[in-house]
Amino acid sequence: MDVKKLLQLSTDLICTVNHHDCFVEVSNAAYSLLGYLPEEMEGRNYRDFIYPEDLPLAEQEVDVIKYDQNTQVQIRYINKNGKLVPMLWSVNWDPEDQLMYCIARCGDITDQTEAMRISLEESNQRYQYVTQATSDAIWDWDIINHTLYWGEGFETIFGYNPSNLPAGVDSWAKHIHPEDLDYILKSLDNICQSDKTNWKEEYRYQKSDGIYADVVDRGFVIRDKDGTAIRMVGAMHDISERKKTLHEMNQVTADLFKRNRELHEFGYFVSHHLRSPVANIKGIAMLLETESDTPDTLKLYLDKLHSSVARLDETIIDLGKILNSKNSNADLNLEPLNLAEIIEAVKTDLEEMIVQSQTKIQLSGGNYLIGSNKVYIHSIFYNLIANSIKFKQDYPVRINIDLTYANQKIVITYEDNGSGIDLLRYGADIFKPFRKFHSTINGKGLGLFLVRRYIEALDGNIEIKSEPNQGVYYTITLPQLL
Repeated sequence: MDVKKLLQLSTDLICTVNHHDCFVEVSNAAYSLLGYLPEEMEGRNYRDFIYPEDLPLAEQEVDVIKYDQNTQVQIRYINKNGKLVPMLWSVNWDPEDQLMYCIARCGDITDQTEAMRISLEESNQRYQYVTQATSDAIWDWDIINHTLYWGEGFETIFGYNPSNLPAGVDSWAKHIHPEDLDYILKSLDNICQSDKTNWKEEYRYQKSDGIYADVVDRGFVIRDKDGTAIRMVGAMHDISERKKTLHEMNQVTADLFKRNRELHEFGYFVSHHLRSPVANIKGIAMLLETESDTPDTLKLYLDKLHSSVARLDETIIDLGKILNSKNSNADLNLEPLNLAEIIEAVKTDLEEMIVQSQTKIQLSGGNYLIGSNKVYIHSIFYNLIANSIKFKQDYPVRINIDLTYANQKIVITYEDNGSGIDLLRYGADIFKPFRKFHSTINGKGLGLFLVRRYIEALDGNIEIKSEPNQGVYYTITLPQLL
């Protein structure tokens, strides 16, 4: 069939329009649809046939089509008899021919509009169901009109009633944690100014009860034909519990690594410190079997045997201390304590050492009442003060202890004028068991190890500052447990 004949038989209006906006060719359907013969329309401007109220829309679409090359639009035309004829136009622009190729179908689209309305209502209803069912707070930000819509999950998760909030994005931004605010706003601005569409950030968001939740926020940017961001939709998800669980898992993992390392250290201690006295005892026993013919020899071997047994007993006692410290997280007996009374009790236990070393202990800070475990606190200060005396210099020992309170924490500083420790050399081993830092002074190397153990059992921590011959300065932080 001839194409021209086919076009003339079509019930749709088929035509071409040149770059001067005039009809070039018009199919026969023009007469049945608009009452004009094709030759009455050819050569005339399309504006002559359009209902005046629809003319701005028609001109706008003509401008758009020369860039997008195709469009669909509904325009009302005026029949030759004066009646309005709604027509749905499908238009394609050919830049080479400089022509618009058009097909128009006549019909009242009221039914189509109603169908679209019903479909839109159904879509909105599905959207409402989604916002109710999801564990996210769904949001819709109209960037052009500066409005922000929240789904029902926003109130469920964060406690804010969206109807009571201002429509602008500021109602969201003011609840972002101050430390995160600048970064998040800059991140949003960056995504809007770029050509990207997907956005994701984590930050802290304040709930209506004042508590900050950790959230992950995802968004999708909608852009116009020029690439300008005009709208953004997304969802906020509360990940506080997930982050808490992850933190607890990391703590457990770290504790396992720590325990494993300590187990290796403990194995080394058992091997090194038990094997020596046991080997001595075995050797002496063998000698007794072969060389016990004289009383003097027998006494010599017995003295050595007693010495080795004493060393073994002392080692076993030290092992007991370590094992007890490793179990120090057991149920704690917490009670109100007066730190001044604890210090006095330690001074009584160390009275002979204090007198011989001319030690002076100064306690400052005013209120000395703390809630903690009496045995642990006594052991902590017993070991610290004993170390200060043991590692003193050639002048009287001076110890200053100060106690302050900050953010539900007890902060205790302890300072002495002793021989100090070379932390550049020994810092990594300072709180490990059986580490000795003064070759000229006898010691087991357990004091600071036990101090840290007891402090950690109380959920506290200890820091040390020191230089050789400059004394030591400890900062102990403990929770106020009562």
